[in-house]
Amino acid sequence: MAYDHGGFRVRDLEKAVAFYTEKLGFQLLFFSDSEQYGEKGAFLAYNGARLELIETIGAAYQPKPPERPYCPHLCFETEDMDQTIQMLQKEQIPILDGPNEIPGSERWLYFADLDGNVLEYITWLDREKRDGN
Repeated sequence: MAYDHGGFRVRDLEKAVAFYTEKLGFQLLFFSDSEQYGEKGAFLAYNGARLELIETIGAAYQPKPPERPYCPHLCFETEDMDQTIQMLQKEQIPILDGPNEIPGSERWLYFADLDGNVLEYITWLDREKRDGN
């Protein structure tokens, strides 16, 4: 068994795809449409990780504001947290929490997409912990 993808519900699929591709650098793989299930979606990729965005057809979605402990969330590794913070600021994406640090272990921060879906960036200060050694 292998991990395949994570999924987020969104209010407006086109706006969500634009956020992920234009602001965060994801690549759009394809759109899907299923009247049978009342959904339309998009698959995106970023550095080998895949994300599915799903909009319900004909049903309003009112997301709840993110709150601690920010679960569920998707986490992406970054080699340079300071550069990542600068990118978020440049794209006017507010940071929900962080950057936080466990000295000698990890540094991380949380932010959200247009629908309040939470994402995390992490920098591993101890590669052995990341790799489970």
